[in-house]
Parts: sequence; structure tokens; C-alpha cells
Amino acid sequence: MTHAAPENPDTESGEAAPADPDKQLNEAAAAAAGNSSLLSDIAKAGVDAGKDPNDAAGLAKLAGKSFMRAMGALTKGGIDTASEIAHDVSAGESITGIVDQRVEQVRSAAWSVLGLEGGGKGVPKLKGASFRDLKAHGDALLDSSWNIANQPREEHPAFAQILTALTPDEARILRFLAVSGPQPAIDVRTKTPFGVGSERLAGGINMIADMAGCAWPDRDQHYLANLNRLGLVRFSEEPVEDFRRYSLLSAHPNAMAAADKAKKVIEVYRSIYLSLFGHQFCEACFTIEGYDAGGWSTYDPGDKYIGKGPRVYKKKEAH
Repeated sequence: MTHAAPENPDTESGEAAPADPDKQLNEAAAAAAGNSSLLSDIAKAGVDAGKDPNDAAGLAKLAGKSFMRAMGALTKGGIDTASEIAHDVSAGESITGIVDQRVEQVRSAAWSVLGLEGGGKGVPKLKGASFRDLKAHGDALLDSSWNIANQPREEHPAFAQILTALTPDEARILRFLAVSGPQPAIDVRTKTPFGVGSERLAGGINMIADMAGCAWPDRDQHYLANLNRLGLVRFSEEPVEDFRRYSLLSAHPNAMAAADKAKKVIEVYRSIYLSLFGHQFCEACFTIEGYDAGGWSTYDPGDKYIGKGPRVYKKKEAH
């Protein structure tokens, strides 16, 4: 914390008392240390980032290497800053004014490197976040929409950002769904007359992460939630075509654990599939050729019919 230089009570006239050189140098050193403290506070803000992605401090963490380079550049100038402060003090400048000016310079430099600008009262804001800038950008998109060259058919500007929001396991899940198609999922609920008062004991039980070869299949619910947030995966109340595929899910450890919680339970058949946007994303970002999803690229149960009765005919593949 910085303080203004105290007044000399022995001075009765309007003239200032002679300055103590040693005292001024000590105050200058303290001011330089204050600058270093500011750098530490900025770095700490980067460590604590992530709690609120909309907070300016969160942007410090997201800046990554740029933030570290900024801190290095500002730290190297610490000696020069201390020398300049000592020079200003010897020239008779106010300690408070000098330190405030240096703090503002460091803050402005840090915000500039992080892509921020001053928002008043020490709060930075994103550059170009005003309504005028947003509307100008939107109108520019509309003006360029007539030219088909500005709108690639198979590529979307969000693909690059989505890739940075995925884990390797989530990438495996997307590739698996892109090749294998909709996959079965079940909800385990308590069995009541006509379903009145039925409670869900477990939901979204599936084998997608296991079949996709994920490193952490027990985190499948987290993976699918993020993929659904990104608009790549959809949860459907419709079942898959072959109901026999749900038999394996009935023996899933999570389903059996949920069944032990009530005397009578029922299973509700669901499905999980890749959205249209998800298919477009996988075609643009992943190499699908040569991947058969562990044999699930084609589904053939190998049924053999004996005698008379209804037949389930295979759908003809579109050429």
C-alpha cells in the first residue's frame, strides 16, 4: 500500500521543508516493490481463473503463453522502473502520483497483451464487445453473404473452437458414433401402476465409451454432456431398431446397482446419436476411412428364420 508523504509540522511558512534524500530513496524502493507486487497479483489472477469464464481474470488463464511472456517482459523492466521512480522523487514529484502512474502503466500493458481494454474503475473488458462493434460485425457478415466464396460449404468457423473444447476420449466417441450410428441407452425407473409416481434411479446408461475405446469409460456421462453442449450429440427418447441390443445394458453394473435400490424396476429404452452438425464436424475434422468402429460399422445379427412367420428384411444400402 502506498501513502502520501506526510507534511512537516515544524514548517510554519508556505515553503516546503528540505527533503531527506535517504528517506526519498527508501520510498522509491518501496514503490518499486509495489510494482512487483502488482505483477504478482496479476499472475495470481491468472491462476485463479476459470471460476467464471466471463470474468476478466478468467481471460488471464486462457491467455496461456501470451500471459507468461507479458509477465516476463514487465519483470525485466522492474530495474528501469525503479530508477525512473528515484529520478522523479529527486525532482520533487509526489510519491503518490508517481506510484499511481507506474501502476497504471503496468496495468495497461498487461491488459493490452491479454487483448483487453480498460473498462473503468480498474475493470478490463473485451475489445470489440460494444453493441456498435457487434452490429458492425453482423452487418459485415450479411453484406458478404452474397459471395459464395465467403461461405465454405463443408467447413464451419466453429470447428476450430470446438476442437479445442474436446478431450481425446470425446474425439473417440464422435468418431465411433459417426461410423456406427445411433446407440442404445436405458433409464432405470421404479415400477408403479401406470407409471404414476415412478422415480428415475439411473439415466443414460450406455456402452458407447467402452465400445469407442475410451481411456476413462466411467466418465462417459461427462463426455456426452459436453458433446451435447457443443451441439454434436443428441439424446433421443426413441429406441434403436433392434430391441435385443438393450439386453447387454440390462447387465451393466450401473443398471444392476440401480435395480437394487427398489423392489421392482423397469427399463426405459432410449438412444444416443450424432446430430447433423456432428456428422459435418466429424467429416471435416476426423479421418473416417478405414475405421470400422470395432465391427459396428455394419450391423448384422445373423438371424436365421425357420418356418413360417414375419420376416425382418434388411434395408437396401443406398448407392
